Amino acid sequence: MPDQFIPDDKRKDENFSDQLAEIARSSTSRRLFLRRSALGVAMAGPVTLLAACGSTSGSGGSTPAASTPTATAKTGLALPALMDSKAAFTEIMNDENAHVTFLHDALTKAGATPRPKPTFKGLQQSDINSFANLSQTFENVGVGAYLMAAPAIKTNAYLAAAGSILTIEARHAGFLDVLLNKPISANGAFDKPLSQADIVSGVSPFISSLNGGPDPSAPLKNDADILNFALLLEYLEAEFYNLNVPMFFK
Repeated sequence: MPDQFIPDDKRKDENFSDQLAEIARSSTSRRLFLRRSALGVAMAGPVTLLAACGSTSGSGGSTPAASTPTATAKTGLALPALMDSKAAFTEIMNDENAHVTFLHDALTKAGATPRPKPTFKGLQQSDINSFANLSQTFENVGVGAYLMAAPAIKTNAYLAAAGSILTIEARHAGFLDVLLNKPISANGAFDKPLSQADIVSGVSPFISSLNGGPDPSAPLKNDADILNFALLLEYLEAEFYNLNVPMFFK
């Protein structure tokens, strides 16, 4: 399904900037509410969870909710650690859902066609080790993806939107890097973008169907293409957390 977009001219950029600011204000209000409800995550939580998780396990496949008690028991996590991590992962889940809504609304307001939500597979994890490790991978891929896209974005309003999401993805990635006893930045003081091909190769195993949406491996010719590419990744992350957070953190 080809994207439909409005040519970038000054008047439309100004109108879209106003529309995007309105969306951002509403997103910020939702975000403040969610943060207040999830506030109170202490550093003791990630440290305790890290010590309990131990070594990394495989990515796992689909597992019925009924197996959750057994999977949780295998990790040996204490209840306080679970409760502390619940607040953090709930906040991340809410952030990813807000990113989906933001990008979908921004594309619609700009006169572009937001891609439909793909059908995903293999996102439900069998244990909390697998969940935490795949979460860390997805969040770091998100950082690399937005860094890849940013230099190609021509509209200032789109660039501001991508930048605001990039910083949140980086916060998520930093939390998970520390949680899993990895360097906060594997690339040192300067992060590196990922290539479009590497991103597509990494997420393709989790996509069952694009449901008529644009091919993510196709060239990103304009800002609408770039934001639709980002929307695919946000759909993936949101689905991942929506499946796993309620299962592991009841």
